[in-house]
Amino acid sequence: MKKAKYPLLITMLVVTMLSSCGEDRTHEYLELTAENQWTYTQMKENYLWGNEIKSPEKKEFFATPSKFFKSILSKNDNTSFLTDSASSTSYGMKFTIMRDPIGEKRNQYYALVLFVEPGSPAAVAGIERGTWIASIGGKAMTSSMSSSLQSGVATEITTRTIEYNDDEELYFWSEPDTITMPQASAVTEEAVYLHSTYSLRNGKVGYIVCNNLDGENVTSQFNDILLGFASEDITDIILDMRYCSGGTIENAANVASMFVPASLSGMPFAKSVDKDSAETLFSYSEQVANMSDKKLYIVTGNDTKGIAELFITSVNASRGMHEVVTVGAETNGSNLLTKKIESPYGFTICPAVAYLYASDGELLQADGIEADYPLNELEEPEHIFPLGSKQEYILRNIEYLIINGSLPTE
Repeated sequence: MKKAKYPLLITMLVVTMLSSCGEDRTHEYLELTAENQWTYTQMKENYLWGNEIKSPEKKEFFATPSKFFKSILSKNDNTSFLTDSASSTSYGMKFTIMRDPIGEKRNQYYALVLFVEPGSPAAVAGIERGTWIASIGGKAMTSSMSSSLQSGVATEITTRTIEYNDDEELYFWSEPDTITMPQASAVTEEAVYLHSTYSLRNGKVGYIVCNNLDGENVTSQFNDILLGFASEDITDIILDMRYCSGGTIENAANVASMFVPASLSGMPFAKSVDKDSAETLFSYSEQVANMSDKKLYIVTGNDTKGIAELFITSVNASRGMHEVVTVGAETNGSNLLTKKIESPYGFTICPAVAYLYASDGELLQADGIEADYPLNELEEPEHIFPLGSKQEYILRNIEYLIINGSLPTE
């Protein structure tokens, strides 16, 4: 998509065209502003605050699609977004940028990789959870370089690891290692990243990492996994949703049905209310697998948002005596349903189209869900282990919680 090189000049010329010599050149103006005219029409029709959008001035339609989209958003909206062809590609990793955690150089920043999507450019490069990135493209990491690690061309990345000196009893940085990151590409995020079972002193635990509730196979995946858990006589389930940030309400309702009493089939799971106060109801469904009699531990994090928050709130409200325990960081906080609308111009808008209400009829919290047992996996950044490892910070704390009924004091 080519951007206008001189938008102000074009605006003046178009206004002149529309007014000079009495000739109507409206069609030329509409052709030049077609992208934003389309966005404006879609937002008026679908957007939760569409009835409040004021008609922009003619010159405002010459802004870039991204800038125009942001200009018409409500001040109450921090959920809607626009993606173009460039932002649809990714290196395929989640990370956090922090100052040197061991304090060798307090002004040095590193990006700590927390998750890598299988098959992504980052995975191909050999980057794993726990990798520390010191530089990208020859530039030392800074606190404002987040976008550089999300998407871009093939480039060199410098990584380091935190080592421990037993004799001196201190941590130190290893020598840097240089690897090549392939060019960003379209990355398909797997809904279920992994699942496993392992034995504890008092029984057996089933563990599932769910990164989204999207796709046609999510329901069947969960059914198969939980039926496998049932055959192994598990006593507890850990559902790791710390990086879960998307999905559909229908999938969320189907998966949630496996964790609430089967008698709730057909009962409310959630509802959405749009700009015209029209309600859409979603119900629990009948599923083959049912684990409502197992204690459920849900891992939350700052990336847990939207449909995942709806899932957690509704299941928690519907299980009655069968307790749900949340462990981890406070969730992102969003009570808005978005809708994906693809344009014919190479970009996609995802406006908020409705408010979300949980199974108890209450509006979803907009300020996030605070965990029953707050834990921050970055409390020990030097000990970031693979997801599913019993050494992993969150998982080993939940193991202690299951056995002892409380978190360790140290």
